Amino acid sequence: MTTNEEYKENLDKINRIRQDNPDLSCEFVRQLLIAQEEVAAGKVEPFKFG
Repeated sequence: MTTNEEYKENLDKINRIRQDNPDLSCEFVRQLLIAQEEVAAGKVEPFKFG
């Protein structure tokens, strides 16, 4: 569960990214950050072509 402080930090991070990339939606940035956390936690596997 996320604390109020973590929520504020995440929202600040999303807003900073959106300032540099105004064409990206808030939801896209949120999903991007979630994906980065999953990669860092080792929850993903490389895609194998063929």
